[in-house]
Amino acid sequence: MLADVHGARSRAHLVAAAPAHRVLTTSSRTGAARTRRFATLAAAVTKHTSVEVVLPLLAKIGFKKRAGYLFTFDLAPDVLGSLGLNRATRHRLPGEVEINPVVGVRFQAVERIVAQCRAEKFHPYLPPTISSPIGYLMPEKKYKGWVFTPGHLEEVATDMAGAIALHGLAFMRSVVDLGALRHRLQDGLGFEHQRVYRRPAAALVAGEIQQARALLDDGLVALGARTDAAAAEFRKFAEAFRSRLPSSLALRRLEI
Repeated sequence: MLADVHGARSRAHLVAAAPAHRVLTTSSRTGAARTRRFATLAAAVTKHTSVEVVLPLLAKIGFKKRAGYLFTFDLAPDVLGSLGLNRATRHRLPGEVEINPVVGVRFQAVERIVAQCRAEKFHPYLPPTISSPIGYLMPEKKYKGWVFTPGHLEEVATDMAGAIALHGLAFMRSVVDLGALRHRLQDGLGFEHQRVYRRPAAALVAGEIQQARALLDDGLVALGARTDAAAAEFRKFAEAFRSRLPSSLALRRLEI
């Protein structure tokens, strides 16, 4: 690698006085490409290593490894805890990786309805019904990332796993019942473009048909005159969701 770097510097010196259109020679482009490939490989290896270090710690807490950097935790029948390790190397020193854990809870009954009304295949653990970066669930209530640096991987992994066990699991266990989920969906936690689908679906699972219809209507009203793809997608969902609701006449008969 040192030979490549010195070679690139020599070639740059040799072409410095050349006409502008000849500065990017084949050899200099090749050297730059090798450097980029090395940097990409180094970043990939570092990311892999940082996650590997934390795997046994998460397993000890009770998390099950899923695809990629995703993990689940069995909370109750048809209710899963969710953990995703978001990684970033941009604006970090060479060899460093920052990990931002995102924790959540997935209610399978709610997600089945959302998937069916969106004409999507039901996934066994993605996405969570509600989620948040762990920093906003900690006392400081702000973004929190853990920077993994070569030579300090174990201590950083231990600290991050401890925060997940303390704050992440506490959040998950606080949203195990449907009533708590519905409250969380209303209080602004997570992302509105996801909550808007799940509020009416959770009401329907709870058997509150009129509330499910009202929450769906609220979502449609919030779209206003929007015609973008996301708005069109929600309107399509709303049409399919409404078809699952009993009519007002049927509801009155049930009440009688």
